[in-house]
Amino acid sequence: MALMDLKDKKILTILDQNARTPLSKIAKKVRLSKQVVDYRIKNMMKKNIITCFTIHCDLTKLGYTTFEVFLRFRNLGEKKEEEVIAHIVNHPFTKWVVESAGEWDLAFTLYARNLLEFESDIEELIGDISDYVEKYQTSTVLSIQDSYLKLLKKKDDFQTKPIRKQFVVDREIEKIDEIDIRIIQELQENARVNLVKIANKLNVSADIIRYRLKNLINKGIIVEFKTEVNFKTLGYNWYKIVLDLKRCSESYEKKILTQIKQIPNLTYLVRCLGEWDYALHIHAKSNEEFRKILLYVREKLGEIIFSFESLIVFTMHKSQTLPYGVAEQLIKDMKQPVKKPRKKA
Repeated sequence: MALMDLKDKKILTILDQNARTPLSKIAKKVRLSKQVVDYRIKNMMKKNIITCFTIHCDLTKLGYTTFEVFLRFRNLGEKKEEEVIAHIVNHPFTKWVVESAGEWDLAFTLYARNLLEFESDIEELIGDISDYVEKYQTSTVLSIQDSYLKLLKKKDDFQTKPIRKQFVVDREIEKIDEIDIRIIQELQENARVNLVKIANKLNVSADIIRYRLKNLINKGIIVEFKTEVNFKTLGYNWYKIVLDLKRCSESYEKKILTQIKQIPNLTYLVRCLGEWDYALHIHAKSNEEFRKILLYVREKLGEIIFSFESLIVFTMHKSQTLPYGVAEQLIKDMKQPVKKPRKKA
């Protein structure tokens, strides 16, 4: 487990709230020089406490819904499993891929513009590996709510962030162009990158990049500059609980949701439509601690739970807010000629 002193914890807390916070601002808050802050950030990356700086986007604004898939494998050795996982990771529309143990061996999310498009993509993807898939389940992701890491108390804690919608409703799709997409791609690779560097790479002025970035934020397309923290290096195991709840009134479900958000060590809450109603991502420092949390869930939600499953998550193989397939599809659509309405006879 990687050790951090109070200064490191303060720096990481600031970066977790906004990965683009300037060194000068961090230095002022933690009362260190910019050079020392820079050194400490690089050291946390070297220790793999920080894995990267990236962004979160709301692709519902661009017409995309998120779908989640659970896979159970069969007849799969270690080498073949690596090939199957690589096949899913390399799919142009997969957003997030994790390896797990329990009822399911792999979970991943995938973007599509509608249910028919998703069904076509998943049929093709599963078809390519059908010899090794015992069963799978799918669901539509309605919303996601993750948490800030609070390290400055005697005991680590998590504070929820705003809910991010993942399901397209009937609303006007925001218009962006190829420069906007390339800016998102650059920030996805490094959210702390200097905007002048992006400008030079895209052969436009830095002022244009600043204006475009501000516009992407104002439109709600870029919703967060995110510091990816490797919880494993901080001594945490990653668990997932999926809940199927009994049908109830809207007011009672709101009460249940309040109780769910009070579950200890809840780092990620997913609202689903399908086999499961909620997926809870829990970080606990031992199986014993997770068992206590599981007992807490049963005690508080037992009356409303129809069924549930728990998984332990081992490895995250992919996490991209804008997979290249979505980017290229958007660019391709931009280049399509706009059909003019027919003139009345």
